[in-house]
Amino acid sequence: MIKIFGLSLGSNFPSLKTNKTNLNKSVPNFFVNSTNLKPLASDTISFTSRKKQKEKLSDKLGALPVQSSIRDADDKVMHEKERTITNVLAHRISREASYDTKRLEITLKQSLDSLMPENNKSCDREHPIYNLEFRTKGANSIREKATQKYLFSKEAVINRLGDIIGARIILGDNSKNSADLIVDELIEIVKEGRLKITEVENHTPHDKKFQYVGQTKLHKLAQASSDRFGIFVNEKSVRNETGYTAVHLSVAFPDGYRGEIQILGRDVAVLKELEDIPYKILQGKSVNPEYHKIVSILEPLCPISDNPNDPENIKRAKLKKEFIAYTAAAYKYERNKVNLNKRRDLIPYFLTLGEFAQSQRRKIHLPLDMDFNNLYRLKTSADYKIKQSSN
Repeated sequence: MIKIFGLSLGSNFPSLKTNKTNLNKSVPNFFVNSTNLKPLASDTISFTSRKKQKEKLSDKLGALPVQSSIRDADDKVMHEKERTITNVLAHRISREASYDTKRLEITLKQSLDSLMPENNKSCDREHPIYNLEFRTKGANSIREKATQKYLFSKEAVINRLGDIIGARIILGDNSKNSADLIVDELIEIVKEGRLKITEVENHTPHDKKFQYVGQTKLHKLAQASSDRFGIFVNEKSVRNETGYTAVHLSVAFPDGYRGEIQILGRDVAVLKELEDIPYKILQGKSVNPEYHKIVSILEPLCPISDNPNDPENIKRAKLKKEFIAYTAAAYKYERNKVNLNKRRDLIPYFLTLGEFAQSQRRKIHLPLDMDFNNLYRLKTSADYKIKQSSN
């Protein structure tokens, strides 16, 4: 068993846990006059830590080569001479999208208020929502995505990036009834014209008993949006090799911006924030430079060349497969935890490599420093440095 030392800081994402308030129930119908939009691409939102820094907004609008490395609100790094939208345009898109993020926040907080515990009490079957989180993608993250997808105009970015606006409905109660209550409320919001859903994506593990919502319930949500707005709502059931479990809802706004709502448990959300780093490393995507220790630890999982027959690449591919199996077991471990109101976690505790090896009843070859508990310790330490430097 690996013991964790250090501060339990979690994500730097601002806490938006809400209590019952006297909210104005007369919400404008932001979505009644929405134009029909095609379903979103498979982008998903990330709520990893962000570092705010001042930047000079001297670029001209349009697509220009980037002359130097630039860090943005989400601390992604653009490489030299990459062709992308300008910094000014990326900031404009992020700023405009933030208004839709606020609209979504108001809509969900007002509509889901009855499902949140009163006076900081624990979650239960009638009040299953642990937290609501919202974010708008930062400028440099928008630029990075635009570069990857060869998008060089505002219109192209808005039409192709489906995760500029993000929201999470985090459950403190792992029962299936909890997620069903939330979906029932969302169906009512859609019928009232205050939420336009364009795609319903159910991320389910191979063992369906761990899924949050059944396909029948989600079909009713998709049908409600289809009937209300006269659009085709795409429905997907996705089985991830990592074992990630959640419900992703793509939403559209009247001004053309689009976003995603995630429904998942608190324990899965904590692991997802951590596992997002290995995912990006294995996909060859950029991560915060402060996570360099994690990058170094996971480097043996990445190929050293494009030759799949290289003996070293074969060795690394086997190690990567073992790490993915460990990740799937770790997600299952989180889903099996008792509800939050029955325990008091000071520091998140994940499935250890030792426990994983015992469950496999065979020798594993992953180094001990790849244990999620160790990776979490390194992440919280890096997040603390990021927070200190941003302050």
